[in-house]
Amino acid sequence: MTPTKSILMTDEGNSSMDSSNVEMNPTDDRLQKKVRKSKNSQMNKDSDEYRRRRERNNLAVKKSRTKSKLHTQQTLERVQKLKAENEMLEVKIKILSKELSFLKDLFLAHAGNAHGGDLTAADLNILNDEAEVDKKPPASEV
Repeated sequence: MTPTKSILMTDEGNSSMDSSNVEMNPTDDRLQKKVRKSKNSQMNKDSDEYRRRRERNNLAVKKSRTKSKLHTQQTLERVQKLKAENEMLEVKIKILSKELSFLKDLFLAHAGNAHGGDLTAADLNILNDEAEVDKKPPASEV
């Protein structure tokens, strides 16, 4: 049988050894965590070690929050950039759709001319003017 030891906490936060209750095994993480937890909960709030740990924890929390805010800000900036890019692409789709429609009409007119159809210069100018108006960037991008 292995020797057993337990740690009893005194009012001052110091520990004394008692070899009757708990088995001390350096590989037993649960026991080590339990000892640490009980030691931390019994720590004197006026002690230097307690103040040092609190300061370290406060700095860690501050660093974590700063990192989180930075990540959130970068995400929002990326969202705005992608929205702007999406708007530009939608405008481009409209322009290309109008251009495709114009070219289809031109092709049909040419095919119609070969079979007796007629497309006047005025019709071509109207289609061209519509395509030029659509190519202008929206007011939000200027």
